[in-house]
Amino acid sequence: MALTPHKKQQIRPSDMTAMLKDIPHKKIDITCAVCQHVVTHEVANLMLVVDEDMTTHEVRLRAACPKCKAVGDNSYTVA
Repeated sequence: MALTPHKKQQIRPSDMTAMLKDIPHKKIDITCAVCQHVVTHEVANLMLVVDEDMTTHEVRLRAACPKCKAVGDNSYTVA
């Protein structure tokens, strides 16, 4: 999933998300709700292209499916 440009959010989602800098050794699997395409990103690599203070939820909101181009319509798991 590609990440779309965004504006900084003022309020971060609470306890249900983690900041990328807190989980650099993990992977995030993003599943498109439209076409069910799954993309896996290593969090350490994501931090090279997005702010390390970004949350997993913010990454999910920016994710664009490379297959059907849907943006933000997805779910994710961190492992």
